[in-house]
Amino acid sequence: MKLIDISRPITTGMPVWPGDSAVEYSLSTSKARGSDANVGRLVMGVHAGTHADAAYHYNEFGLKIDEMPLDLFVGPARVVDIRSHSTITPALLADLDFSGISRVLFRSDTWTDMTKFPSVWPVLAQETPAWLAERGVRLIGLDIPSVDTLTSTGMPMHHIVDRAGLFILENLDLRDVAPGVYNLIALPLRIKGGDGSPIRAVLQTRD
Repeated sequence: MKLIDISRPITTGMPVWPGDSAVEYSLSTSKARGSDANVGRLVMGVHAGTHADAAYHYNEFGLKIDEMPLDLFVGPARVVDIRSHSTITPALLADLDFSGISRVLFRSDTWTDMTKFPSVWPVLAQETPAWLAERGVRLIGLDIPSVDTLTSTGMPMHHIVDRAGLFILENLDLRDVAPGVYNLIALPLRIKGGDGSPIRAVLQTRD
């Protein structure tokens, strides 16, 4: 079985959501400066790069990241190719089999230049989260910065997803992943009271 890394690299100065904390990695001590070891220091927001949203991010009473069940983030996942589509509708997904699949990842290839933050990306139709939940889906993942648009206010789609009982992974890198079913491993850090967490997301082939 092959492992496919679907995480975006964490680098100093990487693009983040406008207004979010800048990302900086540096060595606080180093062998080159006479220390016994290289010791790194990382400064970043929990929603930079590939990350999981806790429900608490958009719902004051939602689960915090350390409270979320780990089985959400490990198990069968279907990768769906939505390239050339601006809206993810139930009609677009109607022919797919979600039997035994509680995780769905959407490949749009919208964000391919990782040096620049995108301005537009595909969105979920308002009825899609509930439609997915009715078919047993619990976790959705996207290769875009947010389930909401860059200019939206109030995080409306986050709330629609929350009401459907779904959870969210954002900023995946699915450029090298063909449509199909894989095993997902995308565990968040155990940040006490956290509203989200960076993740190292990988897909495992099932052949």
